[in-house]
Amino acid sequence: MSRPVALMCFALASLSAAGAEAPTVRVDAIRAHVEFLSDDLLEGRAAGSPGYDLAARYVASQMRALGLEPAGDGGGWLQAVALIEARRDLAAATLSVRGPGAAEDRLVPVEDFIPGFHFGFTDSAVTAPATYVGYGIHAPEVGHDDFVGIDLRDRIAVVLEGAPAGFPDSQRAHYSGRAKTDELVARGAIGIVTVDTPQEEARVPWERKKKLSWNPRMRRLDAAGVPVDAYPEIKASASVSLAAAPRLFAGAAQNAAEAFAAAGDGRFNSFELPVELSLSVRNSLARAASVNVIGLLRGSDPALAGEYVVLTAHLDHLGRGTAFDGDDIYNGALDNAAGISILLETARALADSPARPRRSILFIALTAEERGLLGSYHFAEHPTVPREALVANINTDMPEALFPVAGMILLGAPHTTLADPARKALAAEGLVEVPDPTPEEVSFVRSDQYPFIRAGIPAIVVRPGAMSSDPAVDARAVQRQFRLNDYHMPSDTTALPIHWPSLAKQAQVTARLARLVADADARPAWLPGDFFGKTFGSARRADGG
Repeated sequence: MSRPVALMCFALASLSAAGAEAPTVRVDAIRAHVEFLSDDLLEGRAAGSPGYDLAARYVASQMRALGLEPAGDGGGWLQAVALIEARRDLAAATLSVRGPGAAEDRLVPVEDFIPGFHFGFTDSAVTAPATYVGYGIHAPEVGHDDFVGIDLRDRIAVVLEGAPAGFPDSQRAHYSGRAKTDELVARGAIGIVTVDTPQEEARVPWERKKKLSWNPRMRRLDAAGVPVDAYPEIKASASVSLAAAPRLFAGAAQNAAEAFAAAGDGRFNSFELPVELSLSVRNSLARAASVNVIGLLRGSDPALAGEYVVLTAHLDHLGRGTAFDGDDIYNGALDNAAGISILLETARALADSPARPRRSILFIALTAEERGLLGSYHFAEHPTVPREALVANINTDMPEALFPVAGMILLGAPHTTLADPARKALAAEGLVEVPDPTPEEVSFVRSDQYPFIRAGIPAIVVRPGAMSSDPAVDARAVQRQFRLNDYHMPSDTTALPIHWPSLAKQAQVTARLARLVADADARPAWLPGDFFGKTFGSARRADGG
């Protein structure tokens, strides 16, 4: 063991400035977990695959070895999640534009558009007039309504990706996701065509989307075997590239560039398009089964042990797909074998502590995050403990520790009282809080904390920020290159220059934070007037929490 690693493990025996006992996290254990979980043997850990099942058994065995109690279905380690998977036939998809008296303009699959999924039929199609609805957002709290004077009934909605640049971060995060589809469905749309903007092209180039167009999607199945959140009202959907977007606006009151400019300025400019769109999609459907893995560290306080702090990380990745440089296994070392390693070492540090936390702590390795946060939604809606007893979620996803990390991002800090203990945990480890450098990526709603937020439960994500203790490292450039070249690609392996002591440092922060939340007299709460608290707090109040 090197001297810096030895110091990290053994020089933390004193009490921290945060008032909680200093955790001792093993760098070698972090690395060992990542190396096994991202090995080719597990074939990328796709939800519902044998490789994922092997990973789940590994995590359960580790939890047992740590002395946790099983907290899944029927007193076991696993919580079953019934799924249906759709794999699209890209070549069979069609999207054509027909204007009055004009010839049919047929877009090319993958090059010009990528079809969406349908979970009710293997083949589905829609032909209807089209209406451009800007960003497709109704946000009265910020005075934004893209639907003024627009009737979407029995029409195909043409909508821009994302949200206006001037939106507050919370609203941008919320309205860029499923809230947009909910609104379009509620207003009667029967098809959705999402158009990339110049901002979206800069954020995620179309060439990258083409590379991942093979990737399937899943939905949960309810007790009757019906897909959940599948939007059967939408007969077909697609995404269109920035380059092909002008073809949808042929003959319209504004061309694509004018529409983008107006939307970027926050102006409402929805209008009917003088075209009819025909869209068809074909995908195969197959039922699948997967599991969450759940371990419990029982609290020590008789008055608080019946309340639960929930620590989560997703166990799945993409599995096997399109090969690049001869490699078709998407190993997911940082995304998210590293997160699971942090979860397990956090559990070990807390379980080995001489004094148990006052509240109980649940450690959950979640399935199907990459397919739509499905394991998290399942647990949030069907917890294996009383729902009203869930007091907070601390999630770990894709810690980009590719250099000596000096600062951490606290996603969610502006929203709840979790910010104070999180900052204390950072300070105790000699780290500083750094801002999210890419709020436009709306990360706060794109990982497993979001189902907890929608259930009204305060949540936070701790992840490495773009700050290195090595002045020779351009941390932002390193993370940007990872996102561009390795994220969701076969190259996300342990061959990357992972800084293992920084992953261990993050586990120490997570353990401190969990301990502070578990030992506090009061539950975490949404801050007064917070957007997410106001939007989803009623779900919490309905549970009595």
